[in-house]
Amino acid sequence: MKAVISAKRGEVELMEVPLREMGPEEVQVKIAYCGIGGADPFIISGEIALPLPWHMGYQASGVIVAMDKAAAAAPKARGLKVGDRVALDQLRYCGACYNCMHGHETFCENREFPHGYLDSMMAEYATLHQRQVWKIPDSISLEEASLTEVIGASMPAIDLAPFQFGESVFISGMGSCGLLILQMAKLRGGTKLTISEPVEAKRKLALKLGADYAIDPRNQDVVAEAMRITDKRGFDRVIEASGDPGAILPCVDIVAHCGRIVLFAIYPPHWKLTVDIDKLYFKEAGIQTVFGQSHLFPRAVDMLPKLDLRSLLGPVFRLERFREAIEAHNTMQYAKVLVKC
Repeated sequence: MKAVISAKRGEVELMEVPLREMGPEEVQVKIAYCGIGGADPFIISGEIALPLPWHMGYQASGVIVAMDKAAAAAPKARGLKVGDRVALDQLRYCGACYNCMHGHETFCENREFPHGYLDSMMAEYATLHQRQVWKIPDSISLEEASLTEVIGASMPAIDLAPFQFGESVFISGMGSCGLLILQMAKLRGGTKLTISEPVEAKRKLALKLGADYAIDPRNQDVVAEAMRITDKRGFDRVIEASGDPGAILPCVDIVAHCGRIVLFAIYPPHWKLTVDIDKLYFKEAGIQTVFGQSHLFPRAVDMLPKLDLRSLLGPVFRLERFREAIEAHNTMQYAKVLVKC
C-alpha cells in the first residue's frame, strides 16, 4: 500500500510499504480521508522529534475491511463489523500503567510498539486495535468524521478550565481547533464570545459559527478592543489557540479578576515565557496548559452531530498530491485541509 512517511528530518515521501498484519483484537481500515494536522509540519521539520521513519497522519476516517477473530467475536463490547464507517484514534494506550489506571491515558507510560501515538493514517490502509476505532453516526460524512480527533483534542480547552453560563470567553486563533472551541464555548453558555484572528476569511467564518466579536490583531489593538468589549473587566476565560508566542502576553492583560488563561496550542520548542507575575497575582488569575486528550474519543464521537463541521472543511487533495495539501495547510488560509486516501 501507499503511505506518507518522513524518513529524514525535513523530508516526506509517498512510499510503498506492506500493510501490517492484524494481531489480537485488531482491525484493518481502508482510509477515506486524513486531515493535515497542526503537528504535521513540526513533525516533518523535526521540531517535534519522533523516531524515524515516521508514518504520517493522525486525523482520519475510513471503513472497516477486515477484523481479527478476537475483535469480531466481541460485538457486545465494541459493536464493530466489516463495512462500518469509523473515525480513528491515533493513541493506543496500554491500560495498565499508573497513568492509564488513573484516567490519564494521554500520558501512558508504555510507549514501545504497539503502544503510544502511532499515527500512520495518511495511507491507503491502517491496522489498529479495536479500541482505536469508533463507529460514526449515519448523518456524519467521512470528510466530517476526519475531524473527530480535532474535537477530542479541543475539549480539554474547556474541560480543564470550565466556566459557568454567562461568563465571557476570548479565543485567539481560528484554526480548526479554535473554531471548534468557539462552538463548544457557545454551547456551554459563554457570552461576549470574542475571537482574534489575522485571516479575514477565518474571522468571517468565526462570526458565522457564533462569535459575537472578531478582532484583527494585525490592524487592531487586541487589549484595547478586549477592554472595550468587556467594559474594562476583561474576559473570564482567555484561550490561546493560535500557537503564536506573541499572542500570549496580551492574554495576561485581558484576563479578568479570578479568570483563567488556557495555553492550548503547539508553541516553538524551548520557548521561554516571561510574565509579570503581579498581573496575575493581583487579579488572582491562573494559567492552564493543554497537552492532549485523555480518553475523549467517545465524547468526541457523540459531539459530531452537535457541531458545524462542514463549514470547517477546505480543499481536498488526492494521496498522490499530499505535498500540495501540506502547502495549502501552511498558507493558514483554511481551517482544515484533507487528503483523500
